[in-house]
Amino acid sequence: MAVPPEGADLISFRYHIFTIVAIFLAVGLGLLFGSSVVQPALIENLRNQANQLSRDLSDTRAEVSDLKAQVSALQRAGDILPSLDPGTLAGTPVVLVTHDGVDARLLSQTRQSLSEAAVKVVAELSVTDRMVIGDEPSRQALAELLGMAGDTDTPTLQARAAEVLAQRLAVGEPRRAVPPTGTDILDELLTANFLTTPPGSAAISRGDLPGIGGKGQLVVVLSGGQGEPIIDPQDFFVPLVEGLVQRGATVGAGESVSTAYPFVPPLRADGSAADGTRMVTVDDLDFSVGGAALVLGLERLLFLGQGGNYGIKAGATAALPPLT
Repeated sequence: MAVPPEGADLISFRYHIFTIVAIFLAVGLGLLFGSSVVQPALIENLRNQANQLSRDLSDTRAEVSDLKAQVSALQRAGDILPSLDPGTLAGTPVVLVTHDGVDARLLSQTRQSLSEAAVKVVAELSVTDRMVIGDEPSRQALAELLGMAGDTDTPTLQARAAEVLAQRLAVGEPRRAVPPTGTDILDELLTANFLTTPPGSAAISRGDLPGIGGKGQLVVVLSGGQGEPIIDPQDFFVPLVEGLVQRGATVGAGESVSTAYPFVPPLRADGSAADGTRMVTVDDLDFSVGGAALVLGLERLLFLGQGGNYGIKAGATAALPPLT
């Protein structure tokens, strides 16, 4: 066996063993020390999160319980309008505006309450999914109707469509819209299927158009439902109501209690629309008490110039308008 030259470093096998053991011992001690410091902090953090989730769950349960109690009270109220309504809206012309896929109970209750008030519903209009402008032909068609460039962005087109519809309903048919030389934007929106009539309502003929919109007519706007709306209320219906109010129309706006997309709360938050002189909002219009609030609120608005916010959600001042 060869002998290593003098001065060469000799590392014994025993030294190797001691080194390896020392390394593993250091790693083990490091892990042990680290877990003793980090683990309690982690546990404390998890404990805090669990406590917060428990509090959130408790708050949510309380909110659900409160909402169930309010809905139960609404259901027990029954049809109260006949015993409260003095009938002062009888014969008043009303235009109803909503959208495809609206909450069926919301639309039904509104119709029932307006019928009990003996108003004259001159038209029911429903915004279709074409107003979403989900394809290029719809964009080009709406832009042409509105006299805008074909590459105009969707929010601008929708806002402009809401504005011109508000103008048409608040002011009435333009005098120049005399066939065959003139045009009526309401006729064009209906013909192009951006507007239609909701299920259960009468079709609108060209002969009906002169009687739709104008001074002295009330406009009731509805939005609400589950899932995704065909068009976000804040993109079309809020600007529509704002435009109606700005043009002096008398407006009622309503949504259902459980709607997944808000319509009434944004209106209440808008100081220019909710000034108390041109608009009534109802956030539980899918119940009879909400229907009564709509009719009684419109009566006060039309004859006393006093609007109001009614229902059970934030911003509502009472379930019903004052009865005096």
